[in-house]
Amino acid sequence: MKFDVFFKKIKSTLGLSFVLARAEFKLRNEGSYLGILWYLLNPLLVFALLYVVFYDRLGNGIENYAAYLFLGIIMFNFFQSSTIEATRSIISEHSHLVKSLNFPRVSLIISIVTKGLFSHLLEVCLFFIFMFFWGINPLWIFFYFLVLLLFVPFVLGSCLILSSLTVYFVDLENIWNFAVRIIWLATPLFYAIQGQTRLFYFNLSNPMYYFIELARSLVIYGLAPSALLVCGAVGSACLFLSAGYFIFYKLKAKLPELV
Repeated sequence: MKFDVFFKKIKSTLGLSFVLARAEFKLRNEGSYLGILWYLLNPLLVFALLYVVFYDRLGNGIENYAAYLFLGIIMFNFFQSSTIEATRSIISEHSHLVKSLNFPRVSLIISIVTKGLFSHLLEVCLFFIFMFFWGINPLWIFFYFLVLLLFVPFVLGSCLILSSLTVYFVDLENIWNFAVRIIWLATPLFYAIQGQTRLFYFNLSNPMYYFIELARSLVIYGLAPSALLVCGAVGSACLFLSAGYFIFYKLKAKLPELV
């Protein structure tokens, strides 16, 4: 009986999260002439700029550099946009809902990740189209959905941690905006880390490195990933999701008082 109640609660929470995500996704560009195309402009412009600037200097020795660069950009976009929004969701954007006793607060965070996933899947579709022009086997795109099974829990766990801690440490929003830029530069998005020993050891503690390199191995090069990448991705997903769940539910009772 308890299991029935538990699963019904999960189902209603996920359903509410999906409704919130869909509503915000539609409202974001309501009335705009380009509409949903705005979701694709950011990664395309960043890709075009970085490709022109770094192809000759850093990308010349990387096989299929265009795909290497674009896949890294769209994966990091998903992580960056979701976590940044999570730092301000409870305090700034949805404080009225947090104060409601009957509202499942975790739905707000799940809806942020779900909305980010909607945008990300549009970018993945664009990447899929480009695969034909870049000479990559389009069937390899299915491997990416296996990566997403690990990547989404990692992003959700990160959002749970940041959203709950921001209520206690208001400056965390500004700190994270700065920190995510450092992570962007340190993660091999537009360069390779082969031969750069210090950067390699730094990225061993960078979860984004494992997810992006795992996706590149499977989707772009069609290679079996190393045990290091698989263990790093699985470990990061489990660690961050469990830590996020623990921290959020440990602190959620005091959230209405602090908002």
